[in-house]
Amino acid sequence: MSMSTSLDLSRGSGEASTLTERDERSLGRAELDQLREKERDILDQLHHIRTVTATRRDQIRASCPTSADLISHLPAEVLLLIIELVLQSPLVGCDPHRHIKRELASLSRRWRNLILNSPSLWNRIRICEPWDVPFVKAHVARSAECPLDVEICMKDWDDCDWSAINDRLIVVIRCRHRWRSLVLRTTEKDLIISCITFAWWFIPFKRLTIIDDGLSDPFRFSPNVDWSSVDYLELQTRVNLNCLSNLSGLKTLLVRIPHVGSPPTHVAFSLLKLKTLSLSGYTGDLHFCLETLHFPLLDSLSVNVTHARELMEAIAAPTLRHVCYTPYSCDNDMSSVFGNLSSKFLSVERLSLCDYTELWQTARNTNVKSAQAVSKAFPNARHVELHARHVEAFFDTEATCPADGWEHLQVLKIQGLFGDEISTLKEWLRRRNLEGKPVLDVTMIDIPSIFSDSRRFAIYESFRPYCNVVVPLGLDPTSSLSSSVSAALHNTCMFNEFGLMPIRIYLGNVSLIRVPAKLPALYGLTTIRSGGVSFVSALSIVTGSGVRTAIEGMRTHAGSTLQM
Repeated sequence: MSMSTSLDLSRGSGEASTLTERDERSLGRAELDQLREKERDILDQLHHIRTVTATRRDQIRASCPTSADLISHLPAEVLLLIIELVLQSPLVGCDPHRHIKRELASLSRRWRNLILNSPSLWNRIRICEPWDVPFVKAHVARSAECPLDVEICMKDWDDCDWSAINDRLIVVIRCRHRWRSLVLRTTEKDLIISCITFAWWFIPFKRLTIIDDGLSDPFRFSPNVDWSSVDYLELQTRVNLNCLSNLSGLKTLLVRIPHVGSPPTHVAFSLLKLKTLSLSGYTGDLHFCLETLHFPLLDSLSVNVTHARELMEAIAAPTLRHVCYTPYSCDNDMSSVFGNLSSKFLSVERLSLCDYTELWQTARNTNVKSAQAVSKAFPNARHVELHARHVEAFFDTEATCPADGWEHLQVLKIQGLFGDEISTLKEWLRRRNLEGKPVLDVTMIDIPSIFSDSRRFAIYESFRPYCNVVVPLGLDPTSSLSSSVSAALHNTCMFNEFGLMPIRIYLGNVSLIRVPAKLPALYGLTTIRSGGVSFVSALSIVTGSGVRTAIEGMRTHAGSTLQM
């Protein structure tokens, strides 16, 4: 009895455990079915989301302009600025007004209308063989009342055809009251000027540039013509300098004198309004006497001539503030140029000493005698620019230090490849600091590229205890620009002695255009700042050959061509 009872109990417990396992499997299957159902729902939702996302993406892409269309959405004034820059900076051998302008006008109706109706794109006119009479007339008509910049280039003619030249000249002479500038690239300068002033004995334009091979007779500014409106004159030709007194309104004068073997000439003239003067070339045939070149308002002087001493003695410029001197050859000794001129240039506050850079001759370091002559000639200099080769002579503390003569020095800028000059300059700055003199702003450019950026930055940092160091943008650890980009920016942003700055730089396939400071903010353009100047990326649209690449997609099937 007891045995049967135990068997019944064991059989009951076994059945109970079997039922429990079955229930668990059933529950597990039900739960799995629920999870699979949820998975299907989620996958359906994901599929729906992906479908909607793809649809929305396609809609957005269809509604958004392409990279080429973005250019079409630029404001008209920005687009006009870009086109003007293209025309001002063409590829070598390319006439932008005959080729590029036509190509740009064929890209779209908007571009064509903008080009045809923008007088500023038509006010540059060349009198040359490729420009036929209808082409010249089109530019005169479409320039409206804009001031005209005229260039006469007779070298383009294989055979000088005066009839053809006269036909083109007549078109622009009829509107000579609108002339702003004239560039003459011809040996027939006197004849062209006679044509312009015939029956109208005054010059209407303000800027005149004359360029030829220098083999023609010296050009003379006739006293029978009124030249008073000309305030800018650039000469790269033989010229009678004494006739320059006839240009009473001249403010800027740039003269490069060719070496062609002229008879000796005594030079003496005055320009009462002149502010900027640049003289370069061969002056061996010119004889200057003391104080015979009178420029009472002259502010900036640039000299790169063979006989600089005679020229410096002849100049009388009581208000002169900036002098830029470049040796004509590697043999020029600055002591022979500036020695014993200690009371002549007391008004000069900015001094730039450039280096002789002809590659086929070995440049020499400046000697102490030359450095002493310079510091005595310009004792009141506040801003001094030197080459690295000048450092040993000007700042060597073991001898009489010529740089100590600049008691009012505020800014020091040194260019060139540095070697031992670094320690010499640092020691002079350290001594100056110990003497309690005012701290200088020091800029060093072109430290050898064999140094790594970190090493170069360390060199700059080593100067900080003794001066205010101006670090190039590429070495500034806070800068977001790479050193290569900043180097390109720096090299492009260098001012020359006349304050002129190039407007374009190239970084790979990207061209940067200099723009007015307020322009990027007005139109949300991406800019790069360097030295207080704004640059805006313009893809490749101003790189000549890159014009077609960047805006090829804008060409329409119904694109019209420019009729000129």
